[in-house]
Amino acid sequence: MPSSQIFAINNQGRVYSLSTDQSVWRELPYLGVEFKRVSAHETVIWALGGDHQVYVYVYGSSVPIRVCEEAYENQRWNPIEGFSGVLLPSDRPSFSSEDGLTNRKIADITLPTLAWSWESHWHLHHTHEGQALDKEGWTYAVDFPRTYTAEKKWNSCVRRRKWVRYRRYVALDTWSAVPPIHQDHTKEPFIDITVGGGEVAGEDLDKLMVWGVTVFGRVMVRSGVDGTCPEGCSWQHIPTPPERDVTTVGVGRSGRVWSVTWDGTILVRTGVTRDAPTGVDWIVVEPPNGSPLQQVAVGTKSVWALTRDHKVWFRRGLQASKEAASEHNRSGNGTSQSKADTGTTGNSWLEMVGMLNMISVGPNDQVWGIGSEDYNLLIRTGITETELTGRTWRPICLPIDVSVTPEPTPSPSPAPSPGPLSKVTSGRESNTPVDGGLKKLEPQCDGESLLSVQSSDGEDFQSMATAMDNLKLLDNSASPPGGAVSAGDESENKNNTGLPNLQLKPKDEANVTGAGEKNETSPGHDSRDSSIKIRYPEDYPSSLSSSVVSDPGGEFISSFQASESSPVANGVIAVSVEGNKSKGQLVEGEAQGVPEEDRQSTKSDRTEEQTHEGPPSMQHSSGEWSESRLRHVSSSSAGSEAGLGRGSLVVTREEKPEYNVIPFQAEHLWLWISGGGCWVSANNMPRCAEVLQKLHWRHNKEIKPFEGYEEAVEGSSWAIRGQCRWWAGGQLVPATLELTMVGSRRSEVQDATLVVHYNLGSAKTVEISCCAILMSVISVEPGTAKSVVGIYHPSEPLHPKALVFSAETDAEDWLNHISNACNQFRGLTGRPSSYTVWAVTTRGDVYLHDCSVTEEELRAESVAAHKHLPIGSGATPVTLLLDRGFRPGCFISVSGKIHDKKADQFHINLQTSRGTDANIALHLNPRFSINAAVLNTKKKGHWGHEVKTDLSAMTPGAHCEISIVCDDKDFKISVNDKFWYSFNHRLSAADITHVVIRGSITVDSVTYNHGAGERQLNEWYWRGLGGHCLRVESGAGGVTWAISHDYHVYTYTGATGGGLYKGSSNDSDVNIMSDVRHMYVWENQRWNPVTGFTHRGLPTDRHTWSDQTGRHHRTQEGTKLPSRHWSWMSEWCVDYHTPGGVDREGWQYATDFPLSYHGHRYMTDLVRRRRWVRKCCISTSGPWQQMEKVALVNLSVSGESECGCECESGCKCKLECEYESKCGESECGCECESGCKCKLECEYESKCGESECGCECESGCKCKLECEYESKCGESECGCECESGCKCKLECEYESKCGESECGCECESGCKCKLECEYESKCGESECGCECESGCKCKLECEYESKCGRQWVNVDAPNQPLLEIGAGAGIVWGLERGGGLYRRTNVLPLFPEGTSWEWVCGNVASISVGADGTLWAVLDSFDSDKGPVQGVIARRVGVSHDCPVGTSWEHTLGTGWSHVSARVPLPL
Repeated sequence: MPSSQIFAINNQGRVYSLSTDQSVWRELPYLGVEFKRVSAHETVIWALGGDHQVYVYVYGSSVPIRVCEEAYENQRWNPIEGFSGVLLPSDRPSFSSEDGLTNRKIADITLPTLAWSWESHWHLHHTHEGQALDKEGWTYAVDFPRTYTAEKKWNSCVRRRKWVRYRRYVALDTWSAVPPIHQDHTKEPFIDITVGGGEVAGEDLDKLMVWGVTVFGRVMVRSGVDGTCPEGCSWQHIPTPPERDVTTVGVGRSGRVWSVTWDGTILVRTGVTRDAPTGVDWIVVEPPNGSPLQQVAVGTKSVWALTRDHKVWFRRGLQASKEAASEHNRSGNGTSQSKADTGTTGNSWLEMVGMLNMISVGPNDQVWGIGSEDYNLLIRTGITETELTGRTWRPICLPIDVSVTPEPTPSPSPAPSPGPLSKVTSGRESNTPVDGGLKKLEPQCDGESLLSVQSSDGEDFQSMATAMDNLKLLDNSASPPGGAVSAGDESENKNNTGLPNLQLKPKDEANVTGAGEKNETSPGHDSRDSSIKIRYPEDYPSSLSSSVVSDPGGEFISSFQASESSPVANGVIAVSVEGNKSKGQLVEGEAQGVPEEDRQSTKSDRTEEQTHEGPPSMQHSSGEWSESRLRHVSSSSAGSEAGLGRGSLVVTREEKPEYNVIPFQAEHLWLWISGGGCWVSANNMPRCAEVLQKLHWRHNKEIKPFEGYEEAVEGSSWAIRGQCRWWAGGQLVPATLELTMVGSRRSEVQDATLVVHYNLGSAKTVEISCCAILMSVISVEPGTAKSVVGIYHPSEPLHPKALVFSAETDAEDWLNHISNACNQFRGLTGRPSSYTVWAVTTRGDVYLHDCSVTEEELRAESVAAHKHLPIGSGATPVTLLLDRGFRPGCFISVSGKIHDKKADQFHINLQTSRGTDANIALHLNPRFSINAAVLNTKKKGHWGHEVKTDLSAMTPGAHCEISIVCDDKDFKISVNDKFWYSFNHRLSAADITHVVIRGSITVDSVTYNHGAGERQLNEWYWRGLGGHCLRVESGAGGVTWAISHDYHVYTYTGATGGGLYKGSSNDSDVNIMSDVRHMYVWENQRWNPVTGFTHRGLPTDRHTWSDQTGRHHRTQEGTKLPSRHWSWMSEWCVDYHTPGGVDREGWQYATDFPLSYHGHRYMTDLVRRRRWVRKCCISTSGPWQQMEKVALVNLSVSGESECGCECESGCKCKLECEYESKCGESECGCECESGCKCKLECEYESKCGESECGCECESGCKCKLECEYESKCGESECGCECESGCKCKLECEYESKCGESECGCECESGCKCKLECEYESKCGESECGCECESGCKCKLECEYESKCGRQWVNVDAPNQPLLEIGAGAGIVWGLERGGGLYRRTNVLPLFPEGTSWEWVCGNVASISVGADGTLWAVLDSFDSDKGPVQGVIARRVGVSHDCPVGTSWEHTLGTGWSHVSARVPLPL
């Protein structure tokens, strides 16, 4: 059977084809028009564009389509002039058809559409009934019409001759617009199109039936569609019964026509025959079980249908179409079916298994569909002539060829309605032949034109990118009715085909007339413009999501009719600028709910201003900043509505940026499929019996013989299995997950591997070791059945591997499984150390990375890095997983014995995946037949240049050890511990995942080392914790505090788990937690001189309902809860606490979008906006303990102690000498002499041994601690009491000098400092001048004075207000509102406020400064290898004395971060 094709449309409106003899999807040429629906036949495709016009695509034809145009020139003889063109009134026209009934004036014969091209000029036909004619080509007859002869006779009173001209269809393998119903296609656009026919009884095989449905529910038929006229001739209306408007129609190859009405019933067209191709009457068929139908698909012997709840139905009782159906003579009122019609309409519905979005039936009744949950393409297996229902649905999972796929280009903006195709375009002539046919349509843009057609070769056109950059949106009144007309004679504009108007504008004003034509006048010379200009409707949405499958509720009709009556009041044209792309979109009012734009901007949407590329001082004037600052109400003022109060706080909330936690590529979601031209034989599909037979054979061979054997390895292992969708080949394919964990007798996880099995043309397997999983995150798309678990891998730290689940609960369970497996494998089950970096995502999820590594952990990591891979018996082939990759610093050693003298060759491959089609980064191939070794690489199935080297180091029959070390620039290969060769990198070594050994060698061992101890930021492991926070701050001693979105304060309890991490939770320290978020929507209006402020805006204005930036359309109805754990707490209301101030109705005013907004309207303010807010709450749990009811907006925890004293034992706990001991146990474990519960040493010298003065204890006890100062801390172990006998048990000498002690002793100097005695004076100078007893040099105020400071010093901000400040090690960094980062210069101990701000860079969202001055930040956007990503944590590098601002950023893994805290100096 010859190959045939199916065609499908993805969510971007692109059309793809899949041939039966290929295993990859290929995109059809993209010409700037997105498509909604497609209907295919063997050699032609009819499609509905996003502009609701009909297009045709002719493919697979090797025979040219040529049509001969004929015109007969008629003359009559008269006695005076002889033969002349003066005819009698009853005669035929001077130029007519052969029968003389039709006027065929040569000047009026033009090309039907631009898909045709003339092959030559008009010329005479010189044969008549096989007889040659003279050079003038006349034939003679007595009168019209009589028999014509070549010879002139005495009674020949009339004569005629035939003019011919050939035209060729040149729009092969490209899209061509079909003339619409009206000259202005926006008057009645199409909403459905389908093609059938070809097997109607007695009809020609190339005679096709094309039926369509308009927006008004009218059924239209395209007449004259056949092999010589792929576009047809005209549209014909087929009336339907009253109140039975149609929404979709299906046509079978045998002539069956079924349609679905707006109320979900079916109309069946009867009497469709060769003589009556449009049928005779309609019969009504009721839907199944009263469920309204959405779509119907008609085959040769079967009919399938879908209801609006996505259920699949099969129509039973149908008979083959017969010509006798023409005997139906009904009144045409659409009455219900009778018994005589059951053969045509069937008798009942049969519900099938599955849920589909759409369905298509092929020529042999083969069925295709698109799943309603995952949008996968499905094929119905087991369909035969005797079993039309088939057996089951099977997914079609094949890769998409993206090698030649152009970049997506947004559809042009809606424009005014076009007029009829007209005018002649003048220019230099072109004599290029048309043998090459029509070149591809290349979109052009000159301010009006949106598409261009090129009819001859050699013409230079603007590129699509250049054209789209020059696109200008036109208002309704900006274009004259009927479209623009170029220079030329309007009298020649006589084509009334009503084609959409495409205007051609080549760079060099090349002539676009047909090839081979001259500009001289010849008989009937047609100098028509061969360019058209398509304009898009502005009265209805043109986005693909407006009516992708069908409009069951009629929303599209209602919106269209409303826009007909008031085309401007219900919507305006808006422009969405995304990078270098622009797209026009209709913006409806709140109630109409226009679909939201889903594309992400590459820049930050955090503020109204654009991201700075330089210091803001160059972009913002100081006047604007002062005015903006004055208009902000101070929160501390007496009249402020946002006054601070204990337990409650009214805060002016700034909107935070919303980043994608998982940066996901544009997914190919299939929206439509057509198999009308695809022949699939049921014999080609595997049968269940064959599959079961093979499985039974494998069981008997591989499993049954070994059932009596005991397991070779003692231990336990368990596996968790599930289903998901896996991103592969540019699409999501069904996959099976398997998480396998291997444990020891102690139930310790020794190994864990995540295995993904999927099919993309062939069975494939992906293995991911849990030691290579650095972070797992979850992302839920609100309002869709898609929950994504992202797995970050060292090879791609900014682009995770995605596991997509339909149910949110499944995604949460797998996130918990994977996280627990990784934590247990790494042994991370306890409290993190104080050297921990904390981070929070925009979703509120908390993650941490513990930077401390003990000696045992380093030793364990070193042991784990060097391991022997399992090789089994050693027989080749051997395929082994390199779980940590093969980046620079890794090495692998293969030891084995080469076979005897008959050995031919063997090879060692370092490749990027397990399969045979993987890329090979290093191919080491010793070939003993030629006594040379070949080294090479393989990329996308193609081998590179071979490198040959000497093979003396390896001989057959000998043992050898081959070691490969990965360096930064090359692979260093050694044989038997001797350097052998160095092979430069051709492919990225970071992509290597497997080693494969094949050939004449028996492997003894394979040793793999992934390089222990390396601590690159993008290789950090991030552990997730429960809870929901806005920011987390951590400092010295592991003290960690957090603030939630409702500004409540929490402290970290030290436990793990909570929330989604159930397996590792500690119930005693995990608490219930709730948080409240505010969801915002902005309402925008523009002032009109007539109506005042209204939702009507300029075409360049933002959406009526949008986000804060105005770039994205966001409505109240379209705002969904983030996940199933959230619930609404309030309704939408106006937010009166918007930053910048508002008026009584909540509006902010500005001169234009987007500028500085203020709360009072001035004369120059032409736009206004207001913010709507709605609260939602989450209920979760986490290791967080809520503090007292004090609302905090920000906090900071010190990264080190104030005095910097170290522990007596020399450990680096960095705790203060006195009060540190009262806070907990230090790392050295020393206990306090006084027996307090802090378990820390109080003083230092004397308490761990002999004091410096050498005094021993009076009582002679073994404590060796008592002397002058030790006894002053209380009662020693030997029982010595205070000399004064007071109950405080303290010596009064120094304590009394700082204030009153508990025993009432006063200070000797009589000062009134009234401070606690004992140790306050020992940490610095008190007000009375007492120095620290221990003599330390910290010289700080004792106790309370030193911790609160003395006063605040005002420091001027840069030209923009600052949002965050970070300081450490004498370095101060500032972050301003627009994302600009600054450094404070000349910060000195004597002048801590510094002198000025120095610009560092822009594009920063948040900062954190460590105690050692290290700067960490969250970047708004970061350019990765696969494009920009948002919310990346990075550390500033290159900071030195010569370059204090640093040079660049070093990023960690993960995206979607909103906050980072790294205050403690890290042991990096």
